[in-house]
Amino acid sequence: MGFYNRAAFFATLLKDRFTGGRTPLVVVLNTTFRCNLKCGYCYGQYFGRKDADFTTEELSGLIDGLRKLGTRSITLGGGEPLLRNDIGFLIRKIKDCGIECGMNTNGILIPRRLPDLKDIDMVTVSIDGPKEMNDANRGTGSFEEIMAGIDAALRAGIKVHTTTVITRHNTDAVDWIVNLAREKRMQAEFNFLFHQSGGKSESDRYMAEQNLFRKAANRVAELKKQGAPILFSEAVYRYAADWPDPHQRIVMGQEPDFDYIRCFAGRFMMFIDADGRTYPCVQLIDAFDALDFRKVGIEKAWEHCSGHACKTCYFPCYNEFNKIASLDLKVLAGQVISTLKSR
Repeated sequence: MGFYNRAAFFATLLKDRFTGGRTPLVVVLNTTFRCNLKCGYCYGQYFGRKDADFTTEELSGLIDGLRKLGTRSITLGGGEPLLRNDIGFLIRKIKDCGIECGMNTNGILIPRRLPDLKDIDMVTVSIDGPKEMNDANRGTGSFEEIMAGIDAALRAGIKVHTTTVITRHNTDAVDWIVNLAREKRMQAEFNFLFHQSGGKSESDRYMAEQNLFRKAANRVAELKKQGAPILFSEAVYRYAADWPDPHQRIVMGQEPDFDYIRCFAGRFMMFIDADGRTYPCVQLIDAFDALDFRKVGIEKAWEHCSGHACKTCYFPCYNEFNKIASLDLKVLAGQVISTLKSR
């Protein structure tokens, strides 16, 4: 996040924290269900869905609506967002609204879509380890294409960081990923399996045994403590490592019986799926009665997001944000240092 956006983000966050306000500062927007990979652990099983894409006009109007609501950062996802022919227009639209724009991508189409990415602030590329480990998660032959996409983006001067999903196939990949980040002068992000939509349980086949899950999370935390180029704080990885049962990925309704990181989804964060349904967080797909912004408008869909029952989860990407929103001084200091380094 650039300096101006970060300053505006924190100004709004502080105002809302002390006045009880709500602003969707961070929005993840899935632009399509289409995907050119078939990752077995995909939380939305997007590769098997046939829903029609949003029109360009629908997304353009949505971006205008998010600007009015005070959004400071939009991450474009999918499916695979680079399958949209208008992705360059959408990136420029977001930037023209004064909003930071990032993208989650498998990276395969980056070499062909470089002109469309010239204005983007950050590209997050999914890679799950060296060839054998990556392809066990993401499909045979994907490793070489992902690496080619990372290299093409870096050569073009695009800021890149990787994201790695820890599964039973790649719990030993942490050091390899960190070494790749060091070699290519980027940062690495590590995450764990999301709940899958529609009652699907395919991701359970990819879940690492609890001892290996804890070992991987603690290894990430230890490397971060040693100064490795890992995107999130040591604290959120220790939190994942100490989580009581990795198969219970979120705690809904009741208060947890352990010291937990409070959830700020639905107050400062929003997720919009490729069918228009608007959630506090991606974890709540099919666990929350989401409204379609195309039917009710983005203001009403956002207002509805305040009524969820999720208390906490073990996902580092969301807990880093939750710690920022809770004004955790150590994590905030890390964000300030990151901002100064990136200027």
